[in-house]
Amino acid sequence: MTLEEMIELGALFQRLAASEGAVFTETTSVCRVDQISKITAADFKRISELASALAQAKRGKLAVFGNISGEVDLANGDVSNIEGEAVAVRLRKNVEAEAAYFVTRRGFEAALSDAEFMRGARKIWIAEDFFPFSTRSCVYSPWGSAVEHKHLEDTFDSPQRLVRDQSYLLAPTDIRPWYLMIPGDETSSIFAAWKEAAVRNLIFCLPTEIRASDKTRQVVLKGARSVFADVDLSKPQSQLFDIVTDAVRWVYDQRRDTETKFHLLNNHLALYWPEKAKWPMGLAGVLDHALASAREAFSFHLQDDSKEAIKSLGDLRKALQEEVSRSQSATRDLLSALWRDAAIAGAAFALRSATTNSSAVNIASLGAAALLFASLLTTVLSNWRFDVLAKQVRAQWRQRLYAFMSEKQWVELVTRPISRARWVYRVSIVPVFAVYVVLIGALLWVVYPTEVMAVAEPILAVLSDARRSIGDLWDRFTLAPILPPSPLSTPTPSQPGL
Repeated sequence: MTLEEMIELGALFQRLAASEGAVFTETTSVCRVDQISKITAADFKRISELASALAQAKRGKLAVFGNISGEVDLANGDVSNIEGEAVAVRLRKNVEAEAAYFVTRRGFEAALSDAEFMRGARKIWIAEDFFPFSTRSCVYSPWGSAVEHKHLEDTFDSPQRLVRDQSYLLAPTDIRPWYLMIPGDETSSIFAAWKEAAVRNLIFCLPTEIRASDKTRQVVLKGARSVFADVDLSKPQSQLFDIVTDAVRWVYDQRRDTETKFHLLNNHLALYWPEKAKWPMGLAGVLDHALASAREAFSFHLQDDSKEAIKSLGDLRKALQEEVSRSQSATRDLLSALWRDAAIAGAAFALRSATTNSSAVNIASLGAAALLFASLLTTVLSNWRFDVLAKQVRAQWRQRLYAFMSEKQWVELVTRPISRARWVYRVSIVPVFAVYVVLIGALLWVVYPTEVMAVAEPILAVLSDARRSIGDLWDRFTLAPILPPSPLSTPTPSQPGL
């Protein structure tokens, strides 16, 4: 079904609704005109043709009902079948999930006041020719347009969390249906209707409190002073759209700073608000000045946060320097312990040469071996435990003190420098451990030569084979002649007469 046919259907519904006593209703699921006193033969015929087109497009069912005779067969009947009866024309719509269409602007304007529908709608067609526009949550286009809504991951704060709305109706739950992304044509009546509805919702995203009574409603602006303004929605507010949209975007765009910006704007609105001014029309003369002042106050707030961040980074740098120093100290302690323990092992070997008392030599050797093992175990375990505790502390820093840093910044400033410092310790521990094994093995060999050799021989054999394999591989690479590339042979020219 074409846009022109849908526009004609909308005009037909409006013409029938204009007849005396007729009752018009359009919702997301149905469009109907009841209590029509008379319908012309030309209108009946056109309804029949449009009903056939709707059925073929699978967009709905258009039917005519007589107050007495019931539903009329549009294909075979005529207007004489319902002559003298009150008539109803009804369109039952077939719509996709999260989509809707309206054949009249009147039905579209009514749907704009349905908060639940607006939160869930993603695509809306209207039977008018206008330039498409879109919001964070929905795209609005003429009937049959192929424009689709692009899903955006948004994390806007809900105005109902910040605005104390005693009416439970005025502050919107979600700003996305009213957050304009692609503007429409300013001369379009559809876009104008949406702007009016948007302003009526967005103006209640800004005050601190909305008070409701049986007869009146008030907004409360709180800051250095509290201001009470009566709500007056009797006048059109679309002229406030630009400045109100700027204010709402500034407050709600960054969820982390929403509450701070909200209170700053309220404070300056309260300072600038003129006495006896009505809400929202009083915003026309003060909101731009209040917004500029709130932005300036927020920049000073960010400067204070920056000072705290710089101080935190300075403390972090000092802590990192201490951790790097501890890693260097751990490496030095490991090497110092090796020199000390090597001296103890040397003393035990010297005792073996200085005395013939084998019992004393065995006791000294076993004691020295036990001391070396305990020294190595204590040094390695204490350093490992310190490393584990330091990682846990850094994880707590990350969550509680430095959450403002991105993961990339944390890796560059913290994780990588500490890993490089610890890398020296981890590399040095391998040869140190090997020296300890040799020293302890030698001391045990003094006491248990047979047992130690039985354990050591397979290990030595493996090491010998490995050394031999490495030597053979080295010889293969070093002894293989590297021949220079042979020059290209040039053909000898044949001599004549041979």
